[in-house]
Amino acid sequence: MPDPRNPRAPITTGFDTNFFQRITVTNLGFVESSDILINIKNQQSFSMINEGTDIVEYSFNGRTLHGDMVPGKPSEALMFDNRRISKIWFRAPNSGSHVIRVEAWAHM
Repeated sequence: MPDPRNPRAPITTGFDTNFFQRITVTNLGFVESSDILINIKNQQSFSMINEGTDIVEYSFNGRTLHGDMVPGKPSEALMFDNRRISKIWFRAPNSGSHVIRVEAWAHM
């Protein structure tokens, strides 16, 4: 067990207010269950980055297309401030394997 007097010791109490997940998108349509589930209290903002080489589309309800992430364009990396989203669905209009990075933060 780390020494609690050490200022560099791991934080072992309280709640984690951060989220990180990297997902590989292969489906051509939005599937029944969300690809991402962000379960942190008091979420402040989140980001999505397309680390692949092809377009990936996203939805916040699993039915409606809410946007796309195009490599080499400003939409390749999206930042949403003051927006709470708990579920995200992704689909790839072109076959292949596409990697999306999702991060979220919360107020303490």
